[in-house]
Amino acid sequence: MRSASSNSIERKMLGIALITQARAEIRSSILREQSKYRDAAAYAKLSKIRWGGHVMRLNDLRWTRAVSE
Repeated sequence: MRSASSNSIERKMLGIALITQARAEIRSSILREQSKYRDAAAYAKLSKIRWGGHVMRLNDLRWTRAVSE
């Protein structure tokens, strides 16, 4: 669930007033698609999963580890 403040920020980015959004019956999901705004929590979760994939593919035969030990 998104907060009213994040919806307000998206409207400001697009230059649409709340009354204009209500009169034109524009859903917040449509504004979100137009602004290409990414939710910070979702972005952090995807980044964490992506980093986990990198770590999973690492092996102990890396030259940096061999040189530093």
